[in-house]
Amino acid sequence: MEIRIQKFDQVDSTNRVLMGMAKDGADVGTVVWARRQSTGRGRLGRSFQSPEGGVYVSLLVPLLEGFHLTAMAGVAVKRTISQVCNRKCGIKWVNDIILEGKKVCGILAQGAGDKVVLGIGVNYTTDISTFPEDVRDIACSIYNDERTAPPMETFVTTLAANVYDICLSQDKTWLEEYKSSSTIVGNKVQIIQAGKITGSGRAVSIDDNCFLHIIDDDNKEIVLSTGEVSVRNNYD
Repeated sequence: MEIRIQKFDQVDSTNRVLMGMAKDGADVGTVVWARRQSTGRGRLGRSFQSPEGGVYVSLLVPLLEGFHLTAMAGVAVKRTISQVCNRKCGIKWVNDIILEGKKVCGILAQGAGDKVVLGIGVNYTTDISTFPEDVRDIACSIYNDERTAPPMETFVTTLAANVYDICLSQDKTWLEEYKSSSTIVGNKVQIIQAGKITGSGRAVSIDDNCFLHIIDDDNKEIVLSTGEVSVRNNYD
């Protein structure tokens, strides 16, 4: 399969651009990369801050069964940061990439017929001070100075290669890497559904479907396939 990367200085949303291309018959392997987004979108309809210095990439990938695609993408991002930047990251369920305790990447998948548009936004040499204050407290960038960073093109091409390698191969090593990279298993967490806290407990494992298993405060097991969790090591 050939990977074809189309680069833009700015778009409204790389996912939106690639969705249009998919509708017009683009093949798996088509990638849209922009240096900025004017209306980037995150999970649950949230806006995604997209200033210059970030890597904003959307990749057209096959439609896969189950809950695995964004987990696969998380492992691909983690591997790329290790290979290109020599930094170690963790993965906060479902697919937030965590560097030194803060979020450095977000991932959003959207259906496009018999394919999926996989959007990945990485704070690469992003000036975090440009973010709103509430985001500043939880976000970080891989590099604080672009002069110390490898070329962004190297990061993008490596990321695309890793995404397609994982998505198209039969190699399941990514699943164990996903599980072992968890930043929340073993921690106390609060469960968030539709923006509201619905429970709390301890995250105990991630299964082969990438579902999160939690033992709640009443000692009952909860299995999450969607939603969010917030680590709370000091809640009562």
